[in-house]
Amino acid sequence: MEGEDKSAVNIDQFELLFRSNHKFLCMIAMQYVQDHFIAEDVVQEFFLDFWQRRQSITISGSFEAYARRAVKYKCIDHLRKGAVEEKRNGRLQVTVPEEAADVAAETEALELQHRRYLEIKDRIQELPEERRRIFMMHALEELSYAQIAEKKKVSVNTVKTQLRRAYMALRNKTVVLLMVFF
Repeated sequence: MEGEDKSAVNIDQFELLFRSNHKFLCMIAMQYVQDHFIAEDVVQEFFLDFWQRRQSITISGSFEAYARRAVKYKCIDHLRKGAVEEKRNGRLQVTVPEEAADVAAETEALELQHRRYLEIKDRIQELPEERRRIFMMHALEELSYAQIAEKKKVSVNTVKTQLRRAYMALRNKTVVLLMVFF
């Protein structure tokens, strides 16, 4: 997506962005709002807003960084609105500075987690094309070995072998990656 004309984002590209970033963005939102359903709503709201404004949005860095920031700000807006509502109702129990300190500590942990996520994503991109496709079908689309074999017109054993090799490659590179981070 870097350097592309954003007006060229079609529904297939959007679906790919959604599938590859949804879970991670929900994890980020959960760190802020502490509620799975609200986190899902915030991420859905982000993607809806992105789709509606896709022709006017200019992303200078990666989509992942843009999405992470946007979800963070949507969560903060949600927390502010909730605090204002609680204050109106006379039930304000958590002060904003305490909440901000918690968010700052969690943000640091999220940054490290996000760097790991990007590195793993890069490692997946380094897999041979067919192995990567089979891995993505299994990991993201959650297809069974038989379903992948049927779609790819290969044997179930071929799917198992390709997945085993993909996981081994990712595991080996991830161990090295973790050693670099620590």
